[in-house]
Amino acid sequence: MYENHISFLKNKEESQTIKDLVVADLDPFEDDRGQIWTLYNTQDWNMRFVEDKISISTHNVLRGLHGDKTTWKLIGCLSGSFFLAVVDGRENSPTYGNIETFTLSAQKPQLILVPAGCLNGHLCLTDQCIFWYKWSEYYNGPKNQVTIRWDDKDININWPYSSPIISERDANGIDFKGLKL
Repeated sequence: MYENHISFLKNKEESQTIKDLVVADLDPFEDDRGQIWTLYNTQDWNMRFVEDKISISTHNVLRGLHGDKTTWKLIGCLSGSFFLAVVDGRENSPTYGNIETFTLSAQKPQLILVPAGCLNGHLCLTDQCIFWYKWSEYYNGPKNQVTIRWDDKDININWPYSSPIISERDANGIDFKGLKL
């Protein structure tokens, strides 16, 4: 049944900065009518995901840094553009504490596979952005996740804006130092 599988990825590479993090460029079909993308198929990813989520934000809204021990996330940008930060919080990972950042945009479709135990946050760079992600586990609410301060000095993410709009949850995030997922 899968002998004639067509991959919709231009390339797929594992990060050198964070173990198990994968970056994939999509290969959209484009003609004079516009584009069509395939975001996910089981042959290209070979992972079980249980739900999809969409977050719509306005300019300068920052969401995160959030994560837990068990949930993998496949992240992409459907509209606009956002800055994505990923931090390895896995206690036994050789890349514990490493940070990797990306600018995702609907103009250059790309997917980021974030491993369980890593935290992610995103900052909307355009008037509006649509952040799409697949989850390997069902969402059990913010009390079952870790929230790290977006401006934590120990991880020192170089966010494009220094005064983002954040939620109460994110304003009350904990420090990264000592975190072990």
